[in-house]
Amino acid sequence: MPTNVRNRIEKINLDHLLMENLELASHSSIQCGGNAQWAAYPNNFEELRILINHAKDNNLPLSILGGATNTLISDKGVDGLVILTGHLARRHVQGEMFCVLSGCPLDKAISQAIEDGLEGLEMLGGIPGTVGGAIHGNSGANGVQIGDLLYYVDYMTLDGKLHRMQIHQDEFSYRHSPFTGRDDLIIYEAGFRLKPTTQTSEVRKRKDTVKKHRKYEGLYDYPSLGSIFKNPDGKKAAALIDACNLKGYTIGGASISPTHANIIINKEGKATSEDVRALIEYIRTTVQREFHITLQEEIHYLGRW
Repeated sequence: MPTNVRNRIEKINLDHLLMENLELASHSSIQCGGNAQWAAYPNNFEELRILINHAKDNNLPLSILGGATNTLISDKGVDGLVILTGHLARRHVQGEMFCVLSGCPLDKAISQAIEDGLEGLEMLGGIPGTVGGAIHGNSGANGVQIGDLLYYVDYMTLDGKLHRMQIHQDEFSYRHSPFTGRDDLIIYEAGFRLKPTTQTSEVRKRKDTVKKHRKYEGLYDYPSLGSIFKNPDGKKAAALIDACNLKGYTIGGASISPTHANIIINKEGKATSEDVRALIEYIRTTVQREFHITLQEEIHYLGRW
């Protein structure tokens, strides 16, 4: 295709994709935060590549936002281009391989895998966020981490090229993956090696059971980012915070959940991200003073802090 024709096509696609000054609070699971200078929902690989090239050509900082279930967005907003992955959600099956794009909500992907007659992911049922986010932080529950089931990850580098990483389990650890902390690539697709099953109703029951347990613990009662802190070696962050009698403690509109001490909630819908961050620091300082343990966040920060 001639370069001038390609440029015109990309310009048309950009005009269709780009949104200016998009508010992000409604995109966040804790429902606070400012606006994106620019934002876009790519629908496929080509649109993602065009957006990356646009950011590079215009010296725009580039941020990736999936379900925003463990990302605290600054009240002051986010400079540059925010790529929202929610429209990258298709899946297909190749034998025992379940392949899904990174923007698909993890819980939905698990249900789709069961529909496709594949088991293995169901113990992660109810974990909020997208497939890409779960891989980035190696989400886990009930003795299973998502890295345990990965076979490959396709990712795009900032030159617009697609690469495949064959997964080695020793590269994954508690809340850590080869992608953790990397801002020079975007997870695009994941392939999971699962087990064929004809007992899909039983697999679905296991998924529903673990999801109901998460609900019973109050994990969905109010807008939140899920667990705020990683568990220190040999300890539970929630137990340490609870031992400091901090359940229900409030700063501004942000409160520590009365049912789960490692969760901060936006109970009245009036919390700011500054409230949440101030509460995080208060918890850290209190636990450090009482137990001489420094808690480290499991969540990420995005924007102008």
